[in-house]
Amino acid sequence: SHDFRDYPCCAYIDGSTGPTGPTGAAGATGPAGAAGATGPAGATGATGATGPTGPTGPSVTATSAFAANTSGSLLPVVVLGVPVPLPNSQVLPPDITVNGTNTVFTVNTPGRYRLAYNLNTSTALASGTRLLINGTPNLASTVAPSLSLSHFANEIIVDLSAGDTITLQMYGLLGSATLLPGSAGASLSITRLS
Repeated sequence: SHDFRDYPCCAYIDGSTGPTGPTGAAGATGPAGAAGATGPAGATGATGATGPTGPTGPSVTATSAFAANTSGSLLPVVVLGVPVPLPNSQVLPPDITVNGTNTVFTVNTPGRYRLAYNLNTSTALASGTRLLINGTPNLASTVAPSLSLSHFANEIIVDLSAGDTITLQMYGLLGSATLLPGSAGASLSITRLS
C-alpha cells in the first residue's frame, strides 16, 4: 500500500464523512452570573372596598345617676356632719343603687367617675359641704367658706371600685339648715367617664 502523502503530484482522495458520534456528557454548570438591575416599581393597585362597620361598643356614660332634694328638708347640722337626703328626681341605672334613706349611693361598676353636687339653703350659713367616699370625707370635694353662704357647689373626678359608696354631707356649726323647697335644694350627679 502507498501513502498518497508521499506523492505530492497526486491528488488526495477524501473518504465520505462518517456518521456523527454520540453526544458527549454535559459539562459542569458554570457559576451564576451577577444579578441584573432591579426593574422599576409597578403601578399601585386600586384601593380595596371598605370593610363593614364594626359593632358599636358599650356606652361608658350609661353608668350615670342623678338625684335631688326638692322638698325643702330641714337638716340638723352638727360638727361631724349630717347626710343630705336626695329622694326626688332620681335617675338610677342598675349598677348604681341608693339606700332606704336616700343618702348613700353605691357604685357597682369600677371606673373613673365625675361626681358633682349643688346645695342651696334658704338662709346663708357658716357651714360646709363635702362628699364622703366610703364614709371618709373627700378633701377635694369640700366647700368650707370663711363667710356664710347659701349656695354650695363642687365637682371632682375619682377612681372608684365596685361597692364604693358616695354621700353628700353638710357639716359645721351647730344649728339647722333648710334646703330650698320647690326647687333644687340639693342635687348629686354620678357619671362614669372610663
